[in-house]
Amino acid sequence: MKIVGIIAEFNPFHNGHKYLIQKAKQITNADIAICIISGNFTQLGNISIIDKFKRAKIAIENGADAIIELPTIYATASSQYFAFGAVNILNSLNCIDYLCFGSETANIDELSSIANKIITNEKEIWKIIEEELKEGISFASARQNAISSFLTAQELTVSSLSNNILAIEYIKSLIKLKSSIIPIAIKRNEQENITSATSIRKMLHENNNNVYNYLPYKENYFEKIMFNDNFYKIVQYNIVSKGKEYIKNINEVTEGLENKIYNAINISNNYDEFIHNIKSKRYQLSKIKRILIYILLDISKEDFLQLNNSTNAYIHILTINSNIKNSLLSLINKKSKCKIFTSINDKILNSQSEIVKKSLALDIKASNIYSVLSGNIINKDYTNKI
Repeated sequence: MKIVGIIAEFNPFHNGHKYLIQKAKQITNADIAICIISGNFTQLGNISIIDKFKRAKIAIENGADAIIELPTIYATASSQYFAFGAVNILNSLNCIDYLCFGSETANIDELSSIANKIITNEKEIWKIIEEELKEGISFASARQNAISSFLTAQELTVSSLSNNILAIEYIKSLIKLKSSIIPIAIKRNEQENITSATSIRKMLHENNNNVYNYLPYKENYFEKIMFNDNFYKIVQYNIVSKGKEYIKNINEVTEGLENKIYNAINISNNYDEFIHNIKSKRYQLSKIKRILIYILLDISKEDFLQLNNSTNAYIHILTINSNIKNSLLSLINKKSKCKIFTSINDKILNSQSEIVKKSLALDIKASNIYSVLSGNIINKDYTNKI
């Protein structure tokens, strides 16, 4: 039995995701596709359009065989932490043969060469990045400037493309973990019925019915959809009530950014105004949006440092293909090198190590905040059955 792993957000699940699952199984000749997905808040600083349980169900209906939640501490982090957290879970499953991902290139040798060069020169690269950040240069620009000394012009171009950046991070994580999982890049192709998740979210926001040309399911999944505007008031309350010192300790807040955030809240009428009043050449939009998720979920620098390590690996299965449920669960239970959760309750939560307990509690908190915002009952993690 061959198993392929896929890391995604499915925000929302669309035709491109269905194609990726089909292509991954075809290329690897895999019998099973296990997907690691973000929960209700994502790496680009967005709230999920629909909740993680619905997205998991849709993925199973469209070719996936098991859906595992990426812990919130990784799901809401920048690319290197997002990638490492997800790859670490796949590696801990101890039964994954391949990791497939979409990228702008299918040249896995080139991506692997770039990943190896970055790892080899990592200390020097981070030294350059830190120096450039002090000069007020954005992280993305600082990163490109830092790695330019170690890559060819062609490699530098490849490494700057958005999906290639994640692909390289996946490969770096596999190398660091000394994993036996084989990485496979699937080139993202332009197709008539495939567009980006960003474009789909925009169409949903505008009530554009053309969106269903790009989805393998219909509108009944979108009875209640969520956008970042929905959580702005809570973020606003946290900033106003807790003040600058609180913001200063929030993860990714650096170099006096707390002052800009605190001042912007007084002149902003909504979420979009707020992020654009903070955004600058130095602070990218994605960083600002992630910080607002950290404020919403109350994730401090200390929390991030504590939870962001390889011992914080657990497998929370959101749903599984009923046709192979028993055999796949048996295999995962037999092979896995970390804790497996198919349901959660207080007894299970309180019996975990301190770090796993704290991370799981954050996942539950994120789900409950989402439920409150969307007008649903809380504690869905307790009542979800696979």
